[in-house]
Amino acid sequence: MAAVGLKTRQERLLGTAAVKGGMLQAHLGWAQKRLGDMQRVAVQLPPDCVPWLTNQMLVSSWVPFRCLILVDRAIAAAVGGMADYTFRDLGRHSATENLGGVYKAFISSEPHRVFAQMGLLHSRFQNFGRFEYQQRGASAGRITMRDYSEYSPVYCTSAVGYFEAALKMMHAPGRILVREVACQCAGDPQCLFDLSW
Repeated sequence: MAAVGLKTRQERLLGTAAVKGGMLQAHLGWAQKRLGDMQRVAVQLPPDCVPWLTNQMLVSSWVPFRCLILVDRAIAAAVGGMADYTFRDLGRHSATENLGGVYKAFISSEPHRVFAQMGLLHSRFQNFGRFEYQQRGASAGRITMRDYSEYSPVYCTSAVGYFEAALKMMHAPGRILVREVACQCAGDPQCLFDLSW
């Protein structure tokens, strides 16, 4: 399979897809620690996304996927440097905050079981697409994310960081490696993430 990074990646943000507020809260928490004042993020956002920067959002709130992506992009611009590093860090922080907090009971020391459960619970955290997990060896697996009506390379890059941090939290033995080997943003029929530990 060709490396995703070699293909031009597009995004599709229609405004109908949504994710749970816990994801955005974690990303904003990461940004707050680095930036302090969120004004540099707010000025880069369209007016309909600015209200999501407040602390009044609940973990269970439905946040427009489009606003999550635009906020992440604004955070990366305010932080500076390579945007993909920031997106991956946002994903890592989201895993640490959510899987170490509200969803702590969800984590175990069995990665295959945790990722299989993520697939079963997917619709509780976003209202679009499907998430499937396939074990591919004693310490390897593949995540397939398909049928995404909306997508963005920002989200896929943060997903890599999320899966890396989740494996670290499970104390996965060995070297943790997460690679996106196909991406809907690059014209592939689905996003595929290969995991090994």
